[in-house]
Amino acid sequence: LGKIMWEKCGMARNEKGLKEAMVEIKELREDFYKNVSVPGTANELNAELEKIFESAENRIILISPYIKLHDRYKSSLLTKLQNDKLEITVLFGKNEDDLSKSMKQEDFDFFKQFPNIEIRYEKRLHAKYYANETKAILTSMNLYGFSQNNNIEAGVLMESSIKGSFTGENELDNNSWDYFRVVLEQSELLFEQKPVFEKKNLLSSRKYVKSEILVDKLSDFFKNVSYKKVYKKKEQ
Repeated sequence: LGKIMWEKCGMARNEKGLKEAMVEIKELREDFYKNVSVPGTANELNAELEKIFESAENRIILISPYIKLHDRYKSSLLTKLQNDKLEITVLFGKNEDDLSKSMKQEDFDFFKQFPNIEIRYEKRLHAKYYANETKAILTSMNLYGFSQNNNIEAGVLMESSIKGSFTGENELDNNSWDYFRVVLEQSELLFEQKPVFEKKNLLSSRKYVKSEILVDKLSDFFKNVSYKKVYKKKEQ
């Protein structure tokens, strides 16, 4: 819906685009009621999110303004620690003057364990979206322990299938991913770590050797934050 509004109903709108938007919104509404799945309780929402982590093979996307990982989510993610082919992308936001209010060093240190990960920042971020290569949840819930334990939250579960590629049932999931892919591309890259592989000959498979940090703006940031806190205490 956001994509339609942006492309057809924005500042540069015209009669043709508005008419197309009316048709597309009607189709989107029909698709929503036909294919959407809404987990019924907070526990079900948490369970579906854990399934997204545990069933991922190639990709995990975590988009949340605030990140403070619940222990149960850490446990689910740790099952993927040895999967060097799994790409994890984390996007957080808000608190431009102090990023540590949106992500703590503890969570940064946790994410750094994974061999293939990037962490990004978008100050305007308000949306929450969690996905792997076949499932996605668009939700009101931050990836924040307090939210999981105390808030009344809701989420929309979208699943892709081979059949859906031909019937159009995957359209909602595909459109959501297209939108958030653009959001990710336009965000600031703060940390990137990629796996390094070794291949002995043409017939052998690649062997994971180590991970290499390509971008790291967060380590220095958290060191400075820690220093300022210690320095402040000494002054007092």
